[in-house]
Amino acid sequence: MKFISKIAFIAMLFLASSANAAFIDFNDYSATEYSNQYKAGTATVDNGGSTLTLDGNLWVDILVNTTLTNTSILNFTFEANGLNAELYGIAFDIDDSFSVSEMGDFAFVGGSQSTMFPSANVLSDYESGDGVVNFSIEIGQYITGSFNRIVFILDNDENWSGSVASFTNVEICDNILVCQTS
Repeated sequence: MKFISKIAFIAMLFLASSANAAFIDFNDYSATEYSNQYKAGTATVDNGGSTLTLDGNLWVDILVNTTLTNTSILNFTFEANGLNAELYGIAFDIDDSFSVSEMGDFAFVGGSQSTMFPSANVLSDYESGDGVVNFSIEIGQYITGSFNRIVFILDNDENWSGSVASFTNVEICDNILVCQTS
């Protein structure tokens, strides 16, 4: 019985240390303008750091080293209100530079223009007013590599105000057994 207990304890340590599951606490980061895509609006942190809310027409990033493997999972809760934006999404980047050729590292969950970029990963057809949606995306099936920033996207070039998007309980993990939200 002691042998089985030791094996179970070692397995728990291995899973916990290798999966790196944790919600992003936005209070620990500064949301800064991403590339040339920050046009107008505000980024605010709410709910004790668990929510990043974008209001306007802006892309912001947080500097956080992230490695996505083929087993990585991206979990988050999303809600948009106001005018339907052109793009809602999350991207992974290394150089604070936007180009259409790098859109393979983007995951769009909705917006009126989300299907206009064939190289991007369109994972949902969310529109403003669809309510709160919990996303659990096997992101490693679409995006892999090492990145130093995560980009949060609320794009609405036609109306620089009137769109709001909230990303809550954002989590990246490599093992569904230790993801906090799966």
